[in-house]
Amino acid sequence: MPKSSRKAGGRVTVKNVADQAGVSIGAVSSVLSNRHVERRISQETVEKIRAVAMKLGYLPNISARRLRSGTGPNHNIVLAFVTSYEAPLNLVSNLIMELRQSVSGRGKGAAGMAFSVLVEMFSAGQLQAMPGLLTGDHFNAAIIANTTPEDDQFLNRAHLPFPVVLINRAIPRYSCVVEDPEAGGRAAGMLLGSRRRSLAVLRGNPLTQTTQDRTNSFIKAVSGQLGRPPQEIVADNLSEKAAHEAMTRFLQKGGRIDGLYAVTDGLALGAYQALKGRRLGIPADVAVVGVGDYDISDYFDPPLSVAGVERRELGREASRLLLRQLEQPGLPPLKVEIPVEPVWRASTGRK
Repeated sequence: MPKSSRKAGGRVTVKNVADQAGVSIGAVSSVLSNRHVERRISQETVEKIRAVAMKLGYLPNISARRLRSGTGPNHNIVLAFVTSYEAPLNLVSNLIMELRQSVSGRGKGAAGMAFSVLVEMFSAGQLQAMPGLLTGDHFNAAIIANTTPEDDQFLNRAHLPFPVVLINRAIPRYSCVVEDPEAGGRAAGMLLGSRRRSLAVLRGNPLTQTTQDRTNSFIKAVSGQLGRPPQEIVADNLSEKAAHEAMTRFLQKGGRIDGLYAVTDGLALGAYQALKGRRLGIPADVAVVGVGDYDISDYFDPPLSVAGVERRELGREASRLLLRQLEQPGLPPLKVEIPVEPVWRASTGRK
């Protein structure tokens, strides 16, 4: 018979998992650090250990690994906000604010949890190369955003040994917060409602799951309304500079539009500068719609109309899902979809 898992309120240890699973501590350590293949541990044992660890709420003990001490809090949560170098970091501040409020408002459930937050960066498509991601050596909880299809394939295959919440991508086995996949369609409605008929979408390369959805739903909506697809303007990445260069090339080659949908606000800002450099007025010559992923979109010149989700809502739901996993280990993952709301500002001629 397996032994008792742990004392009430205490940290779950490798020994607790080993006792409950009826295996050795070495086997548990190998599995939870994703070294089971080299140790030739059977898949049946791997699945048993993972199931027990999830049920008990095991977290890698970062403080013990770093300080060689077991005297820290019962639940020392080192939370990593994981995002690509190519993506904006504005969501981080919203996440931290909402996490703080969520923890303080949970009362007894969050008692004994001590949080520290760090930002971990990876090159787009290279998430699997991030140190500590598979072993839990650097952090023991994560919120992951801005992954490419290659990164998503890795996440679909991998087993991360700590609670994870994904933002704006839906992958089986993970809790996630996503925006309405028809966000681009809402942007198309804003431009068409502003009597614009020669439309384009400005996107980066490569596409993430979310920017792909935004692009596809915009193209679908425009094609359905006008009987022809919008033009696509492709930047080398998601930076303002790349957007400025792509938009400038388009205009220099004689491209003509009267409405533009940028799939991030950073791309919209770069497009603003390219349009103004060609002495084109916003919105007199070209109306522009972004997505609201910059808190400063209201301070663009002119203020940027957006079709997106509230940043704080993303942070709030991501925090809620993470705390749910920490407080109630073993629960099935949840998907939360946040509706997209249009915000009219001067870039479309409406305030």
